[in-house]
Amino acid sequence: MERTTWLDGLRGIAAAIVAFDHFFMSEVWHPFVSFWTDPPEANRHIVQLPPIRILFSAHGMVTLFMVISGYAISLSLLKARNSPQFLSRVSSAIVRRVFRIYLPVMVTATIAQLFYFFDLYNWPFDEALLADLPKPWTSPWAHIKWLLNYMVESINVIAFEYRGGLNGQLWTMPLEFRGSNVVYLLITGLSTWRAKSRLYVLPIIAAFYLWYGNWDIFGFIWGLWLAERAITASSSLAASENLGNEFEMAEFEDEAKPLFSLSRGLALCRGKRRCSGLKPGHYAILKRIGVILVFAMGFYLLCLGNDGHLPPGYQFLSVLQPARWKDNWDVYHWCFKSVGAAMLVYAIAEVPCFQRPLNSRLVQYLGKISFALYLLHETIYELWRNSLLHFVYLTFSGTVYENSSQAYSANPVSFHVAWWISGVLLGAVTVGASHIYTIYVDDRCVALAKRVDQWFNS
Repeated sequence: MERTTWLDGLRGIAAAIVAFDHFFMSEVWHPFVSFWTDPPEANRHIVQLPPIRILFSAHGMVTLFMVISGYAISLSLLKARNSPQFLSRVSSAIVRRVFRIYLPVMVTATIAQLFYFFDLYNWPFDEALLADLPKPWTSPWAHIKWLLNYMVESINVIAFEYRGGLNGQLWTMPLEFRGSNVVYLLITGLSTWRAKSRLYVLPIIAAFYLWYGNWDIFGFIWGLWLAERAITASSSLAASENLGNEFEMAEFEDEAKPLFSLSRGLALCRGKRRCSGLKPGHYAILKRIGVILVFAMGFYLLCLGNDGHLPPGYQFLSVLQPARWKDNWDVYHWCFKSVGAAMLVYAIAEVPCFQRPLNSRLVQYLGKISFALYLLHETIYELWRNSLLHFVYLTFSGTVYENSSQAYSANPVSFHVAWWISGVLLGAVTVGASHIYTIYVDDRCVALAKRVDQWFNS
């Protein structure tokens, strides 16, 4: 089974949206809440409505990462499940995964700490999250110890907590590593089961974690289930093709053989569905309509804003909210977005025409640099965004940019020009830096992880 390239493209789009959103998120908030948010005079913008609001759904993209990762890391292992090398493949995947995630993270965190040590940031960091961080130009050893403690807490997937630090986006790394290990455990534990049993049980396990509020685990297990479906469908297709070939060859054999045999009957019945009054064409149309509706609903859930409550248009979800969530926004908004991500990836996997845009060269390029783009973008914004934004605004308006509300009230045109010019310039810098980082850091970390795994096995 060849690499599923559309997953790379979808990951690239998700990473690009996260990087795009973080450029605005600390200052411009209206795109990240719903159209009906109060006060009315500050909202009612078209960008707050689906489908445009997907461009400002950074949290939704994080849930999409979980489903994509669960899908992507499962495919090669599931393909090798019946081979003698299966256990060695699983062991290799587990060893390489920790290095694959945390070596680039270590490089990113080290670079960010160096910039902070030399006091190069122009960014309003959250003082509460950086209370224990040494001041710039102080003891280098204190900065090294802080960095090492940051990495240790990030790697501890049993009892981790969000530290923020200089790279707020790295809070997802423990979730990625934990979810990956859950997938590896399930693949190994269920490896001797029948395919049908796995396809029934995995959604039940995923639903349990969703009910419990572990939205990230749900996403990974759902991705594993999608990979199981793909492998099972591929195996069934190969088996049916072999059966069809046997039937064709049987036509050239001795005419004295029975006119109807089991293999011939199965071949003739291939593709038909029992207990169905629908014609094959009608069934295909209904299935396609159903998948499109699933795609639309998943897209809609990913557009849920960060209002702190369910806004109009989403309040029907309160009926579906388990009591376990206790009206906790931090739980149920992630859970509903995870359901949306699961529905979206399922629909794309089912319909090839949804996959074609994701296989384009530009989107595949974003997929190639997606991890580096995710790791680097905040550091670049923290270094230069505010300085560049204020400079452009001062150039066009002739007044100082004190804060976003003041700047917008004083000169709306200069406000928009400043944001978009600085966004385009830093966006180009971010993509260029991600390209270089992918070549000289990310790819080499992948190669190093393989060498470490080979060393352990030698």
